[in-house]
Amino acid sequence: MDNGIDLNDLPGARGRGRAGNGGPVKPKDVIHARVHRPEIRRIPHLPEAWNRPPRFASFLRSAGEYLGMVLKFTLLLTLGGAAVAAILFGGYLIIEAVVSWVVNAAAALVDWILSGLQNLARAAVEFVAGLVVGAVQFVVDAIVWVAVSIVEGVVDIVLFLIDSFIEFWVGLFTFVINGIVAIIEGILDVIFAIIEYILALLIAALMVAVVAALLALFSPIIIPLAILYYAYISIF
Repeated sequence: MDNGIDLNDLPGARGRGRAGNGGPVKPKDVIHARVHRPEIRRIPHLPEAWNRPPRFASFLRSAGEYLGMVLKFTLLLTLGGAAVAAILFGGYLIIEAVVSWVVNAAAALVDWILSGLQNLARAAVEFVAGLVVGAVQFVVDAIVWVAVSIVEGVVDIVLFLIDSFIEFWVGLFTFVINGIVAIIEGILDVIFAIIEYILALLIAALMVAVVAALLALFSPIIIPLAILYYAYISIF
């Protein structure tokens, strides 16, 4: 069989062996008619239908086939290489992006950790500095308070002594002045009392004189009236 055609049925075939004794069997005439069919004449390796092309055409055709195969292989190789290169380049880009992200993340993490440590160290230094400054300020404030208290105490004592001295002399001067004023007032009171007494005596004497003068003046009238009044009282 060749391309679905039994070669024993074609002209020039020796036939096929029988089933019994294996002798050749001549092909039938009906089979000879198949040789003149166009599709059978195009089948290769058939002497009746083989139309052999020239060797140069065969060479060109073979060369074209090989060239086409080489071009196909080259194209496939180029496409495959391009695909592999694209995959490798894409993988490189992806790996580079991943590595860059990891490096950036690591750098950011390290920066964050360093910033945290720096802030912690700064806070610790500020805390210690605050404690030291607070302690120094407390000591200085205590020393200043003690010094101010001592100075204020000394000033208060000096002021108390000065006030006491001034008050003593002011009190003594006031006492002397008050004594002098009291003496003067006593003398003036005595003088005014004497003057008042003298004036009272003078007024009394004046009144006695006036009464005596009035009595002397009105005695002619008063004496009879007095006698009558006495007699009236005695009778009634």
